[in-house]
Amino acid sequence: MRVMRVSPLIATVSVAAILGISAVPQGFVFAQQTAPPAPGQAAAESPQSLRDRGLALVFGLDGIAADVSAGGELLGQAAAQGDVRAQAELGRMLVDGYYLKADPARGLALLEAAATAGDARAMTALGGALLWGKAAPADPARAKALLEKAAAAGNAEARALLGEQLIGGWILPRDIAAGKALLDAGVAAGDAAAQTALSGFYLYGIGLPKDAAKARDLAEAAAAQGKPRALRQVGEMAMWGQRDPAGAEALLRRAGEMGDGEAWAILAEGAMYGYLGGGSVSRAKFAGFAERARAAGNERIEVLDATRQMWGISMIASGPKTIERLQVAADAGNRTAARFLVGILRDGNRMNLHRRLGDADAALAKYGTVIGPDDSWRLGQTIAAARARKPAAWEALAGAVAARPDLVSKDFGRDLYKANPNATIYLLQKKLAGEGLYRGALDGIAGRQTLRGLYQACSRLPDAPPCNDSVMRPDVLGAILAAR
Repeated sequence: MRVMRVSPLIATVSVAAILGISAVPQGFVFAQQTAPPAPGQAAAESPQSLRDRGLALVFGLDGIAADVSAGGELLGQAAAQGDVRAQAELGRMLVDGYYLKADPARGLALLEAAATAGDARAMTALGGALLWGKAAPADPARAKALLEKAAAAGNAEARALLGEQLIGGWILPRDIAAGKALLDAGVAAGDAAAQTALSGFYLYGIGLPKDAAKARDLAEAAAAQGKPRALRQVGEMAMWGQRDPAGAEALLRRAGEMGDGEAWAILAEGAMYGYLGGGSVSRAKFAGFAERARAAGNERIEVLDATRQMWGISMIASGPKTIERLQVAADAGNRTAARFLVGILRDGNRMNLHRRLGDADAALAKYGTVIGPDDSWRLGQTIAAARARKPAAWEALAGAVAARPDLVSKDFGRDLYKANPNATIYLLQKKLAGEGLYRGALDGIAGRQTLRGLYQACSRLPDAPPCNDSVMRPDVLGAILAAR
C-alpha cells in the first residue's frame, strides 16, 4: 500500500481574493473597460484606476481581453505612485512567476513596501516566500511573524498556511494547539483551505489522532465550496485500504468531476493494480480513467501507462517500450515522465531494465529544463551516489548534499538509498555523529551502533513513524536524512 502524506499547503489566490471580495459578481464593472490609454493619458489616471484596469487586463475579466503584459505595466505605474494594493499584487506575481516573468528581486521589494504599509496580502506572500526559501533565503522566524500578523488581520490564506505549518511542523517548530486553533477558526469561517488542511491531518493522523469521520466531514464541507482536494485524499485512502472499493471509487469520481485531475490518475492506478473490484474487473476500468486523466492534463498517467508496459499489466512486458513511452512523454514536456525516466535509467528494475548510468546522465542533460533546477540537482546527486563506490566518493557526495540542505527531502533520501545504500548509510552516519547519536566508524555499513543511532533519530521524528517495524525502510531513512 502506498504511504500517504500531507504536502505543505501551496499558497494560491483566486481572482476574487485578489480583488478583496468573496466572489466576482455577474456584471461586475471595473473603473474602466477599455484598452490601456496612451502613456500621457495614463499618467493622469489615479493609482487606483490604474491598478483596477491592470488587474482586469491581467486576468481578462468582465469582457476585457486579457493582456498580461499591458496589465503588468499598469500595475507597475500604480505601484510606483504608492498604491499599496498594486505593490502587493504585482509583487506577488513577480515572485511566483505565474502570470508575469519572475523577477524575485523586484517582487520582494514591492512586497516589502506593501507589507510595511500594513497590507495583509503582501505579508502573506512575503511570509510564504521566506517560509519556502525559493525567491529569497529562507527565514522561518520572520515568515512566522508575518503570517501571524496577516492572520490576525483576517487574511484567510495566512491563517490556513500558518495553521498547517504549525501542526505539521515541516518548517516551523510544531505547535499543535496554536495550529489547530487557527485552522478551527478558518473552518468556523467557512474557509475551504482550512477545511482541506484539517481534513488531511485527521485523515493521516499527522499531529492529531486519526479520525476518518471528521476527515470525511471536512472534505465534504470543502467540496461544497468547489474544492475537491480533501475529497480526493479521503477517497484515495479508502481505496488503498480496500475497505469500500465502490465507495472509494465514488468519492474519487466526484473529485475528478469537480476538476481534480489527480483523482482520475489515482483511479487509473487503483484499476491497474486491482483495487477497484479486483482482477480483470478492476483492470478493465484503466482505459476510461486514463482518458479522463489525460483530458484533465494530468502528467502522472503517462508514468502509470509506462509502468504497465514495464511489468506487463494487461500487456506484454517490455523494457525498451517502457523507455520509449517515457521518452515520448518527456519530449512533449511531461516533467513527471522525465523525472521517472531518469530514475529508472539510474536504478533499473531487476527484470527487463538494467541500470544505465550513462543514459541517465544523457536523459538528465536532455530534459533538465523540463525537470527544473531543484529536481535536476536531486537527480544528479542520486546518479553520483550510484557511482560512488569508495569512501572518498561518499565524502564528496556528503559535501554536496550538506551544501544544499534546503533541497534535502524525504523522497530525495529514499531515492539516494535506492541508488546506493552504502553511500546513504555513510551520509546518515555523518548526520548522526553530528547530533551525538553515533560514535562508530564512518564506513557505510549498518552495523549495531548505526542501527541504534538510526532508531534514536527515528524516535525523535514526529507522528510516530514505523521505527519498530524497521529503521532500514527507505522511507524512514529518507525522513531521518531530511529531518532538521
